[in-house]
Amino acid sequence: MALGQPGERRLHGQDERRQATEKLKTWMEDFETTLRPIPEDERHAPKNSPGCQPEAYEGVDRSPYLLRGKRRRRVGDEPVKEHAQRDPGESSDGESARNFADTPSPTERRSHRGGSGGQTTRRSQRVLAQQARGGGGTGGSNDNEQDRPYCTQKFLLGLTKGGVLDPRCPNVSLHSKQPNNHRSHCRSPGRTRARHHPIDRVKFLKLLREQLERTLDGGITPLGQGGARGVLFKVTLLAYGYIFFSKGTVRAFITDLGHEAAVYERLLPIQGINVPVFLGAIDLGLMKRIYYYDHRVYVIHMTFLSWGGYDLHPTGIADGVSGVEEQLEGLEGKAMRSLRAMHQQGVVHKDVRTANMLFNPEINGVMMIDFERALLLESP
Repeated sequence: MALGQPGERRLHGQDERRQATEKLKTWMEDFETTLRPIPEDERHAPKNSPGCQPEAYEGVDRSPYLLRGKRRRRVGDEPVKEHAQRDPGESSDGESARNFADTPSPTERRSHRGGSGGQTTRRSQRVLAQQARGGGGTGGSNDNEQDRPYCTQKFLLGLTKGGVLDPRCPNVSLHSKQPNNHRSHCRSPGRTRARHHPIDRVKFLKLLREQLERTLDGGITPLGQGGARGVLFKVTLLAYGYIFFSKGTVRAFITDLGHEAAVYERLLPIQGINVPVFLGAIDLGLMKRIYYYDHRVYVIHMTFLSWGGYDLHPTGIADGVSGVEEQLEGLEGKAMRSLRAMHQQGVVHKDVRTANMLFNPEINGVMMIDFERALLLESP
């Protein structure tokens, strides 16, 4: 049965869904031909016709009832003022034309705030902000792949800039086992001569696009976290063992992630240091693919990044970092350094909160994330 046994939820993989969809037949119906034989006086119900009154719900009040109360604002959600030169023609943060809702980070489940858009946008925000049932999405890759660590900032930065491999990347052994003509480039980090990436960014995106067109199950692990602008995934380029992070979104918010991509391009000089490394984006819709993450969360656009780090809360840092108390000291100064670095590149974040900051142990610093609201300043 498609729904599974009573009391259980049967999960269907993305590729299984696609195969089932391709087998469906399309019905061609000529509505004019159906309508013509019906007499004019029978095409509409008479005015004295009673409305439908279902007997099963007779006497039952079926009006909607709000059960959810308001949540208190956490102290960590208070915005932090940014000190940066701003275009005089731009309004302040509180005067923004659009009231954006929260956006997701790799380590945190966030509540959302209603936007000022239309009904479709508000509905999409509500659905995207929900935690997906059963771990978020279906048809993810196997447990071994999910347990593998992300590639380092330096490693992925080398991919985008045509640099050398990072010998400290935890997945170097995976890269060296790939059966391709570039195997000599990825051998043991003990070799004295630096080894370059076997592929460049263009080839990386080409291989990733071919992989996603072939399968949306292998190499993709939904993380079960999301916000108003997207849901989060762990992605592996199967051909070379590159492991990185992805933010997927629905059609309504492709423009927002497109703006974020433009911000990352401006921040290229500080990628891997103050912000994650931007690897590119792929439109699944162009290949007629959809990732059915959950009910009404149909992902058709994916942005690919390096993993940013841990939530700034002590419990978040403790997930994978020792010496939590020592790490917590000086985080404010590290966050300010990242903000100043952004300002030097002509970018104002406009949503500075701890929820949009991550501690990265590799760089021993704070990375800024989520740039949908960011302002790109004009060059002087």
